Amino acid sequence: MAERKLPAPRPAIAEFQPYRTQMLKADVRINANEWPEPNPASQYLTPAELERIVLNRYPGRGEELREALRERWGTSPDELILGNGSNELLLNAFLVFGGHGRKTLLFHPTYSMHGRLSVIAGGTVVEEMVGLPYEVTTDRALGAMARARPEIVVFTTPNNPTGNTIDDDVILSVAERYPETLVLVDEAYSDFAGTSLVGRRAEFPNMIISKTFSKVLAAAGLRVGVLIVQPQLMGFFQAAALPYNVSTLTLAVAARVARDEASVKHRLALAATERARVYAALQKVRSIEVFPSVTNFILFRLREGKPAEVHARILAESVLIRDISIWPGCEGCLRASIGTPEENDRFIAALDKVFAATAAAR
Repeated sequence: MAERKLPAPRPAIAEFQPYRTQMLKADVRINANEWPEPNPASQYLTPAELERIVLNRYPGRGEELREALRERWGTSPDELILGNGSNELLLNAFLVFGGHGRKTLLFHPTYSMHGRLSVIAGGTVVEEMVGLPYEVTTDRALGAMARARPEIVVFTTPNNPTGNTIDDDVILSVAERYPETLVLVDEAYSDFAGTSLVGRRAEFPNMIISKTFSKVLAAAGLRVGVLIVQPQLMGFFQAAALPYNVSTLTLAVAARVARDEASVKHRLALAATERARVYAALQKVRSIEVFPSVTNFILFRLREGKPAEVHARILAESVLIRDISIWPGCEGCLRASIGTPEENDRFIAALDKVFAATAAAR
């Protein structure tokens, strides 16, 4: 009997490997830029409040959440698009303004999902290799725009994986010079840096801003993303949006999370203190080049040795970090999230042991 043929995907999709973080067993997991302290849902909803949430009806618009975000960011509730994680909303942006025959400009190294989602949407990625140290200047950005003429340009600030910001004037210069290009600003880590372009949004209707609950709001498991869009473009996103994409339970918890300012202040203070401590420990290792960060993670590059081997040795101390050496522009690089003080103690001890052993072997 002849072998039956199966449906074939688009060639670009056939080349993809599944997106995975390194789900390896370790006592200390500082590989995914999550907030390390537990954030139980039970602290946001009482049993009586939970009883009033009914699941037989489709979710509403999330009015309580929209109001909480209005207070948090100073936006209108009608400027906000809610999604099942920010990646869903990023994909929508590439579907609506990208796609077949359209280009997305990225400044590498940067968040790997931007390019992946652009291709999934059917578009083409143009890569401007900035390298390390990561400095996107106005001249560099405008030059890349002139060469690529993309329909979408993405700026991640603070940038992942480098941990530093892109100057506001760089982004706004591009938005001003190219009003017909969608300028997507990914601000997943902006709370840690204390910077945001939300206050300039009305001046540049071609600029949209992505936010997430997965970082300083410590709700990666809740899966909530937000896109801030001006009225001139809102109708296009609404036409392409999936209906009822955020659950009733998620909307209820997220509204409380968004108003938990005391916890946010605690996290920002802890991240700053622990980041400085981990950064100082990395600087002491002669075979490491460490890059300054304003986020909840730190990028470092090996001056010698193989990233996979160093990663394995640190994992042998039951500390899991992220090997990103295959990311464009990140050759020789590893990235560590900022953990709790106790977790950071373990990471620093692992550094001492691994790199002391490496030095002794020479």
